[in-house]
Amino acid sequence: MTLAMDYRRADLEPRDRAMLEYAEKITLSPDQVGEKDVAALRKAGWKDDEILSIAALTAYRNFITRMADALGVQLTEEYKSLRRDYLDTLMVGKKLL
Repeated sequence: MTLAMDYRRADLEPRDRAMLEYAEKITLSPDQVGEKDVAALRKAGWKDDEILSIAALTAYRNFITRMADALGVQLTEEYKSLRRDYLDTLMVGKKLL
């Protein structure tokens, strides 16, 4: 669960840490992402097609989250059966159930 709550404290391979740092930067400050970030992923062992996948999946997840926020989407009753700590990671900063 450490990974879901704060990847910085998780025991990760350098390759995985680089990927999560990149995804976080795309999410929090997309205007600051540049070639040096892609170069860091290459240095960590990611191939160009994998970097494209990381960028696309991160952007898609951000899009879905922002659309849900923009439309006021709330979790449904069926989510109540999930563990609370997992729920907290689904919708950071929003009131849950």
